[in-house]
Amino acid sequence: MAIKTMSMSTGNGQYNEGWHTVTVSKAEYGVWKSPDGNSKRYIDVWFTDYPENFNLRVYETFTKETKEEFKIANLFKNANAGIMSVLKDPTGKRPVIQYDDEATGLVGKTINVYFYKEEGKDGNQYSKAFDDTAPIEQEGEHLSWTTEQVAGIKSGVEKRVAKKLSNTSNSAGFATTTTTSDDPFAGMPS
Repeated sequence: MAIKTMSMSTGNGQYNEGWHTVTVSKAEYGVWKSPDGNSKRYIDVWFTDYPENFNLRVYETFTKETKEEFKIANLFKNANAGIMSVLKDPTGKRPVIQYDDEATGLVGKTINVYFYKEEGKDGNQYSKAFDDTAPIEQEGEHLSWTTEQVAGIKSGVEKRVAKKLSNTSNSAGFATTTTTSDDPFAGMPS
């Protein structure tokens, strides 16, 4: 036997389950293609101080009623990225956000991302970034977020995380879920 040493480090919590405030270091669009020929556009987002193999992937998702894309749009809204203006809708009930969806517009923006654990094919638990985000409390030129609004959005995301973790994945690796709201701007400040 030999005398050895080891580090007392217990880690920095960088991958713990729960909310993490992160800064976007890189973002780019791609297209996922299924074996049957279907395809779906997505955006990959990487974070400062995290390795290249850890990223957030958000697939475009459309409302049933209006066929409006809202999942990637919410990423830009929550990051306060590319926001050009907030327009009044004709009914006066719901403002409409005009934004530039250029992926590089996310770089340098700070958002809240929920990390959860998922079992890999090898049986080990790995941290993943959930595909719904939340804004940080901030005052922006066109959008601002209060502590209460951020808390409300986080609460909704946590419910969707719990639902995902309780569902079984289908063969494509996506959780089988249904959207309960067709409102792509739920939680948006008035």
